[in-house]
Amino acid sequence: MNYLDLSSRLLQLGERLAKHAGKIDGETLGRSARRLAAQLDAFEEHLDSYLASRKSGELLLETLIRSPAGKRHLTIELLKHGLRQIAGKRLKSGDLPAAKREFIELIHEAGKQDKGVEFLQGAFAQAVHVETGGKDKLHLQHEFIRLGQLADEEFAQEIGKRTFGELRRMAGVNGIKFTDKTTKRRLTALIRRYAQRAALNIGVARVPSQT
Repeated sequence: MNYLDLSSRLLQLGERLAKHAGKIDGETLGRSARRLAAQLDAFEEHLDSYLASRKSGELLLETLIRSPAGKRHLTIELLKHGLRQIAGKRLKSGDLPAAKREFIELIHEAGKQDKGVEFLQGAFAQAVHVETGGKDKLHLQHEFIRLGQLADEEFAQEIGKRTFGELRRMAGVNGIKFTDKTTKRRLTALIRRYAQRAALNIGVARVPSQT
């Protein structure tokens, strides 16, 4: 439905009706006008409901972006992924505050507020699951060393099962430095390098001394 065309048609009809309102008469036209008025009432109700829902979605999206969870878990890489998935658009901002603003603006332009809210809520829930789902510091350290002992193909298979949030958690626990601009590919390479180094150090430490 082309609502711009509809609005133009209604304006033209309104102008014609206003011009001839005092001269119009007849039962047939009256019945048609009453049906039209009832349909307009129903349409106006649906339109008001839609606009209120859209405004609510815009507000919720901005609230999520600025929430404590947003401050804790949002990264440029995550926002890029979300924008590409939701609206098929590319995020251009190079710093996180600007990326958040751009994400909101482009989601609004695409009219995908509900999808944006759904994506962010899912991302935050996943991040919380990673933090509280039993993967404590000691477990992640052991897992890190185990990854370092794997062959390249096995490592690729294992790492492919993990989300970006899980990799960030593992890297942070094991002292790997990264920023909001660090991509999943780059983080995977860092984990591979330092996990192999940790596994090698553990292996060396376990070699008994020769007397």
